[in-house]
Amino acid sequence: MPFTDINEELPPLVLRSHHPDSTRTVTLKVPVVNGGMGVGVTGPALAAAITREGGGGVLTGVALGYPFQKLLNRHLDLKPFEANKAALADWIAETKALCDGQFVGVNLMVALEDFKELAYTAAKSGVDLIVAGAGLPMSLPEVVEKFPDVMIAPIISSAKAARVMLRRWTGRNRPPDAMVFESVHHSGGHQGASIEEIQSGEYQPEEVIGQTRKLLDDAGFTDVPVIAAGGVWDKADILKMFRWGAQGVQMASRFVLTDEAGAEFGGIRQFKQNYLDNRTPTILERSPAGLPGRAVSTPFSKRFAYSNADMVKEPHECPSACLVSCDKKNSIYCILDHLTQALADSKEHGLFFAGSNVGKPGLSKEILPVKELMRRLRFGEPQSDIQAAAGA
Repeated sequence: MPFTDINEELPPLVLRSHHPDSTRTVTLKVPVVNGGMGVGVTGPALAAAITREGGGGVLTGVALGYPFQKLLNRHLDLKPFEANKAALADWIAETKALCDGQFVGVNLMVALEDFKELAYTAAKSGVDLIVAGAGLPMSLPEVVEKFPDVMIAPIISSAKAARVMLRRWTGRNRPPDAMVFESVHHSGGHQGASIEEIQSGEYQPEEVIGQTRKLLDDAGFTDVPVIAAGGVWDKADILKMFRWGAQGVQMASRFVLTDEAGAEFGGIRQFKQNYLDNRTPTILERSPAGLPGRAVSTPFSKRFAYSNADMVKEPHECPSACLVSCDKKNSIYCILDHLTQALADSKEHGLFFAGSNVGKPGLSKEILPVKELMRRLRFGEPQSDIQAAAGA
């Protein structure tokens, strides 16, 4: 269905479990899910608020034990991986309570040492959807096999990756319940491509979204939605993704600018101020995960930018061996520590992941309640905001 008019009503997003023992279907009135911003930006307050307004609230499930222990003084008696599981189970239960048992998703990184344990914990805790990226989640169907009503979706950045995931999962009699496409040219955080591939301009969203949609349709999975992420800020962007073949969108950066983001950690005021103040393009910086990361330009991120030929690694200790790909002795810095520093509002030492829109001129940028932001995503920006942004 073509979408050309900003006043067009957004269709719902329908998610269905393709587990052979499940008939579970979830319909989201607003076809918007949030990206799971780690290591604690997307907590229960934000995820539950999005779900209450008709979207799909998705928690971050990345290494939560570390900020829980460092900033919240919880689970202090547990070892790191046990604390990660306990914190994730806590947050799923809290979110379910805040949204009256409605939809709760979890976003996980395949590159985590304890990815399988966290995925199992999420499924056992009654999560509705697991979205997995930072690597291809080949093993996820087996990990959650005992939980047929838990839906699963890989994050892909190319049609090739979509093809690999579809073939691998269908070969195990467990097709994906959605495909989340993240644009390596627009999305925040870790990117599913090398710096050379990103700089070459490969994997443009208008191409990959359509290719992924055709791949699913040709395989008979017309009911598996493509959820597009990266570069989505307002309703006009949502409609653009739909024209390219998506059935839903995943948004992260704009949800940082809500009252509910990071509420569990004091509201992450500096985090939000960095987004509001930033007038320069986001940068690609080196990450111990072995992937390029897109972030707000700050004193810390500029030190590790790909454009900085004089990059010098930072002396550090490894608190919990969180990443499979991280060389503990020779890694350039501790990403878990600097993401937690961002939660603690340290502009000097925090790592503030963000999508490309954060430094883009002409966009409405203000802190809003989730309720108001979801209203704008459904019906469009107020005319006064559009005029003000155009003059910025």
